[in-house]
Amino acid sequence: MSTLKKLSMAVGLATVGAGAGHAQSIGASCGCPDVSVRTQVNVSTLVDVNGNLLNPTTTLTCNNLYILNARMYVNAGQDLFIEPGTVVKALSNPGASHAIIVARNGQIWANGSESCPIIMTANADPLDGSYAVTNRGQWGSLVVLGNAYTNKRTTDGDLTATATNGVGTIEGLASGDARHLYGAAVGAEINTDNSGVIRYVSLRHGGQVIGANNEINGLTLGGVGSGTTIDHVEVIANLDDAFEFFGGTVNAKYIVGMHCDDDYIDYDQGWNGKIQFFYGLQGPDNSGGAFNQGDNGFEADGDDNATNIANGGLSSNPTIYNATFIARNLNDEGIEAKERTLGTLANCVFARYARGLNMTTAVAASWNSNAFKVLNSTFQEVTTPLQINAVPVVNGSPEQIKFNTTDGNLVVAAQSLIDATYALTGNNVLTDRVNPVPAAGTATTTLNAPVDGFFTGAKYRGAFQPGAEPWTTGWTLASQIGSDVSATAGCAGDLNRDGVVNSTDFGQFVNAFGSTCY
Repeated sequence: MSTLKKLSMAVGLATVGAGAGHAQSIGASCGCPDVSVRTQVNVSTLVDVNGNLLNPTTTLTCNNLYILNARMYVNAGQDLFIEPGTVVKALSNPGASHAIIVARNGQIWANGSESCPIIMTANADPLDGSYAVTNRGQWGSLVVLGNAYTNKRTTDGDLTATATNGVGTIEGLASGDARHLYGAAVGAEINTDNSGVIRYVSLRHGGQVIGANNEINGLTLGGVGSGTTIDHVEVIANLDDAFEFFGGTVNAKYIVGMHCDDDYIDYDQGWNGKIQFFYGLQGPDNSGGAFNQGDNGFEADGDDNATNIANGGLSSNPTIYNATFIARNLNDEGIEAKERTLGTLANCVFARYARGLNMTTAVAASWNSNAFKVLNSTFQEVTTPLQINAVPVVNGSPEQIKFNTTDGNLVVAAQSLIDATYALTGNNVLTDRVNPVPAAGTATTTLNAPVDGFFTGAKYRGAFQPGAEPWTTGWTLASQIGSDVSATAGCAGDLNRDGVVNSTDFGQFVNAFGSTCY
């Protein structure tokens, strides 16, 4: 197709986009009414005074706007169905931590779609993309608890320990409440446990920090089993981690974390699941201002307490392929591997981190024996690619040779694989967009993901197929506000796809004027 024809198509698309701005009629393609005319329903009318759902089956429909003015517990034997296009807005109440909590043996069926995502956000969010990403901790977000394996032990001695090996109290919620327990007694685990479906769901502006190592994350998963489906889920502007796995065997695919205040994927307590296709984007540095956020890409933990493994617990041992993390080139790590983690992290891209991979001595021993692997990944604009116990490895050392040569990891210069610079104003107006999608023919790798029914064949590095439309298009906040160039194909006249329409694009148009269109 000629450049001239591309321009005419872009102008046609822009005519629609210019009138709409950021405003969206959420769920319109599913027959849902505009959010502004939906009937408001307080969640307190669906639960008892303790937050327990009143009925065995509860369905949230997109003709209503649900106001989360109380905690909602989906308890054993109960099902919560959420229709595509449904919006839940939570009132801010940090002390009570309004949240949706799926307890063990309860199930959630939040089955959105690309054109009709389910959105859970703060009550103040106008849903037009302008609610600042600095608004974090507005509600408690989503917690799912299951019966799969954890290495929690009574010897932990912390607030989350219980009197039963294998069972813990989830972080961020009070001990002494059976609804807050996760995992199962040793020997009684159900690793295929099914807590439901979470698909095409956007979790925005949540998270609570109760105390040190005691937080509610964007999506908290405690002892969740592999029968649970998690795909196409984004966490936006959370006060703590985007996704945290406390044990369990649950898998996740096509997931996004943006503008969160701590790690993007944090796993611990013997998690043995899988992830493929993750995109993480930290907000820009604002010279000490409110944009400052984020910590590590992966925080990889084996267990909370050294005694867990000694008392028969298994370490975390996940398999993760195709992640892209874009940081701020400050004091953060792409992978912080600690506390005896095992597993495989492969075909990833880490951009603008101070340190690429930092391992404790114990993890480094597992890495040297290939029980913990970081393979065929690219570290772009990373100051210190590899260190052990916070000490950088020496070039030419056996560790450096293993990292680069044996394990196929590349260290490349700034902007050489993806566009990783980023800037926006306080109301989410982008002044410098990233582009996490590599150019066609780049980011290749010889390593393919396992063929096991979960992974998709993808012989490239990072979350996105080079040169292709990203899977974030259409349903994410990144797509709505145009935070990356790859999602702004409809931007009027942006022929060179740099996120700005300027004289360069006009020059391309002039040079193409009069050419033949095919």
